[in-house]
Amino acid sequence: MTSPARSPQSPRPRSGFMRALAGGFGRVMSTSHGSLGVAILAILCFTTIFAPLIAPYDPVALTDDSLSPPSLTYLFGTDNLGHDIFSMVVYGARSSLIVGLSTALASLLIGGVMGMLAGYYRGAFETVLMRVAELFQTLPAIIIVLFLVSLFGSSFWLLVAAVALAIWPLQARLVYGQFIRLRESDYVAAAVVAGLPAWHVILREILPNAMQPVIVQLALDASIAILIEAALGYLGISDPNMVSWGQMLYEAQNFMSEAWWMSIFPGAAICLAIVGLNMLADGLNEVADPKSGSANRSFHD
Repeated sequence: MTSPARSPQSPRPRSGFMRALAGGFGRVMSTSHGSLGVAILAILCFTTIFAPLIAPYDPVALTDDSLSPPSLTYLFGTDNLGHDIFSMVVYGARSSLIVGLSTALASLLIGGVMGMLAGYYRGAFETVLMRVAELFQTLPAIIIVLFLVSLFGSSFWLLVAAVALAIWPLQARLVYGQFIRLRESDYVAAAVVAGLPAWHVILREILPNAMQPVIVQLALDASIAILIEAALGYLGISDPNMVSWGQMLYEAQNFMSEAWWMSIFPGAAICLAIVGLNMLADGLNEVADPKSGSANRSFHD
């Protein structure tokens, strides 16, 4: 059976996630928000990879100088136990970025699968999956994470899983909306009439063309995950075996007046990471949104 001719008004977009990503990177860098976000994240990634070379001290090593102010010896000062704050901030970047990226990818996997299945198959499948997503969205993410951490503990990967389970509905509803919109496209109808299997239609025909807003949400999910991890650290319930910016803020609570540097530097690092991810998301959105003025283009141009 031959597939029907496609309408000239609705040509099939070029698929291929890697092609779209490569084509869009240059456009993201051409936006002021995107280029600044990429620069900030590149610095943080460089710091994460080369932390052993950048940090002058072991982050958990104790020195004889406790509550020492910033100086040439201790760039960011020391805490109440004599830990070098600069070294802890450097290693804390590794923990925060891994939590942010891992959680964002896990939430994309969970929410993406839910959204794809609900948007493509519709019917009772759609009703059940979307009601489950709405159930998770009725509670703030931090409440869900606190509940899961209290049940299963706060080890690093359990923390990642807890945060992913709290924020996956954001991706699920976004992917669901994209599949609802694209499912009625001419090129999808042609693939169905041609007898292509459902997995091919979902993964090769619809998914690559639904990725633009999903990538934007991925950056936002990473920033949400970093904030939640920092909040748990500030409350003293994050993984005690890892150095994190939130834990540093927790330790600084009792020394706010006499050692301002204990809270200023990890707090500034959290802000920098969140700003970088949000600026990257803004740049991606400028490129992906055809109504965004000078960014009147898409990844598939």
